[in-house]
Amino acid sequence: MSLQFEPAWSWLAVVGLFAVALVVIRSAYPSQIRHLAPPRQRLLQLCRLSFLLLLFLVSLRPSISVTNEDESKSVIYLLADSSRSMQTEDASGGRTRRAALAEFSNSLKPVFEALAERCEIRLRDFADQLTVAESISDTASGQLTALGRILELASEDMAKDRVAAVLLLSDGRQAAFGSLDSDPATAARRLGRQQRPIYSVGYGGSEAGGSQLDLSLEELDLSREVFQGNVLPVRVRLKSTGAGGKPVTVRIFLENRNGVPEGRSGVLEPAAAVESARPVLQVTPGSDQDEQTVQLQLVPEQSGDLKLAVEVEPLPGEARRTNNRVETIIRVRRGGIRVACFDIIRTEQKWLRKINDSSRIQLDFYPVRSGTLASRSQIPDRCFEPGRYDAFIIGDVPASAFRPDQLQSLARCCSRGAGLMMTGGRRNFGEGGYGQTVLASLLPVELPPVNAQVTGPRKMLPSRDGLSHFVMQIAAPDQNRQRWEQIPPLTGANSLQLKNNSLAQILAVSEDGLPLLIGQGTGSGRVLAFAGDTTWQWSMQGFEEEHARFWRQIIFWLTRKETDDSQSVWIQAGPRDLAPGMPTELTFGARDPQGQPLPNIQFQAEVVDPSGKASSVAPRSSGDSAVAEFTDTTLPGDYWARVRALQNGQPIGNIGVTRFHVLQRDPELDEPAPDFALLRELSHASGGEFLTEEQLLEKLQKWADEGLPGLSVRRQERISLWDNWGTLLLLTTILTAEWFLRRRSGLA
Repeated sequence: MSLQFEPAWSWLAVVGLFAVALVVIRSAYPSQIRHLAPPRQRLLQLCRLSFLLLLFLVSLRPSISVTNEDESKSVIYLLADSSRSMQTEDASGGRTRRAALAEFSNSLKPVFEALAERCEIRLRDFADQLTVAESISDTASGQLTALGRILELASEDMAKDRVAAVLLLSDGRQAAFGSLDSDPATAARRLGRQQRPIYSVGYGGSEAGGSQLDLSLEELDLSREVFQGNVLPVRVRLKSTGAGGKPVTVRIFLENRNGVPEGRSGVLEPAAAVESARPVLQVTPGSDQDEQTVQLQLVPEQSGDLKLAVEVEPLPGEARRTNNRVETIIRVRRGGIRVACFDIIRTEQKWLRKINDSSRIQLDFYPVRSGTLASRSQIPDRCFEPGRYDAFIIGDVPASAFRPDQLQSLARCCSRGAGLMMTGGRRNFGEGGYGQTVLASLLPVELPPVNAQVTGPRKMLPSRDGLSHFVMQIAAPDQNRQRWEQIPPLTGANSLQLKNNSLAQILAVSEDGLPLLIGQGTGSGRVLAFAGDTTWQWSMQGFEEEHARFWRQIIFWLTRKETDDSQSVWIQAGPRDLAPGMPTELTFGARDPQGQPLPNIQFQAEVVDPSGKASSVAPRSSGDSAVAEFTDTTLPGDYWARVRALQNGQPIGNIGVTRFHVLQRDPELDEPAPDFALLRELSHASGGEFLTEEQLLEKLQKWADEGLPGLSVRRQERISLWDNWGTLLLLTTILTAEWFLRRRSGLA
């Protein structure tokens, strides 16, 4: 204990002021009270001097400093990794990581006994939970490694203990998901602020998992929505280790839902191979560490939500197989449109290909030789198989490019409902010889032997009938005409003449009234004659969206798909294929027969997990629809989401159903390589060190000999002698006493 002073000013100033005040009181004050009795004079002077002395002491600001030694016992925590990745046999001598850890912890017993007088040693096993251990065994069966969560639990376990050190023995693998996947670095920094440093030791070879034979699939890339009968390209990343020169087979599997009710998963079967699709491929890795993109295709014949899987067949001796397959859910919609386009190579094709970006339309181009070589073109007979294509587009191609039997087959397809369109060109229409073919009766224009060509720019505008026609709607109704006037003109056109007594409609004309687009129905089919072939210039001049919309609407109209029959209550999940613990967002809504959102709708939604457990989700409004988040995705497998819509308390429409999938992955063993960088980061973030076994043993021995860091803490407490209520009360008492005496003496 010691007395300390902190003067409000310098010592010289304080003492000087006190001396001056003392002189003034001793010289001037007695003359004021000399008429009083001597005892009263001495009492008043004592009050005045006591007040001055107390004021002098306050200005010196005295305090007492008290030092205490806190020698309460410290604690050392030893956290031993017991997750399954610790069973990897890459420690010295072919041992598992856990066996090496157990052997080292047993070797620490003598130094722990030496430390026992100074601190308490607490052993804990950990994986996804923290458990008390009497000793460290060589078995490890934890399903996951949640280092962040473990450090948080350890911090709670330590509570108010004085922790000298946390010894973390692990391979550093953070393999967790969902609520368990918290950031370990954040937890380590929190321990550092609490003066609880982590000293870590890493286990596992740096090449763990890198030299063993392994095939894995990643980065499944495909459209999650496709139309029935369309080709679906599927790309997947194949990573191979130790398989250089060995042929491997990659195959697509597709769910068979025939006879399977909603809410249950069907059997995954190898996708059927068809002429236009390749669902299986054999590839050969070029080296022992190889990555390549494998491109497959399939044609789904069933509709609805279907599970799709891509699998690489395991090789003999391959230990890990959980990463050989990737799965997802695709939506196969009825009404996919397939269009065959026969044309010479020209610029228009490049821009028409862009409508293939829509999963609804598949446009297949069949190039035809130009000029006199057209008859040598080999157009496949399969193009004219019934039901194969929903529409046909003939460009600048003469009739001689087709065999007569092919034209007969094409006409039969049109009589059964397929659409037909002929576009502008120099060797089609009448000059191409179509006037003498079976297609002459289908086309709505005259087919003279010589095509009259109109040169110069021709702006394309809706006719009176075309202004409200589906094909010509490229903007809102009140802006449609204005938008067409902004579209760049066509560069030339064919001169088309409507057949006599034809019921066809002229949908578009040039500024001088030349028919440019003519359409008519032919029984169950539809036909268009288009005089232009340079609509690609619209895209080049800033009207790409209008160009795409015009051509999409042509195809929709040709195939009678300008209206869609959609379910009134719908639900979607995104994403539809998840890692375990990853959330998905459910979006649902209700619409009227015209496809417009219904107002004032209440939704009841639930999700059924792979075990059959149903969980309700709480929707929240989001514009014309509603959304809800589902996070309980720890079980791998299929999850079924259902939504019911109610209006004024009454159910409306159907029950919307969708499905999403949680991948069958093993984050603990898919990639068991140790992560010493993470251990080093955790140690440094907490104020500790990343050590070898020998370095940790040396440090513990030093602590046993010299004492643990933080074992003895010196605490210093300062007690103020002036800044308190007692001093203020004493000053007030002296002043009050003097004032009372002066008043009794007639001086106040």
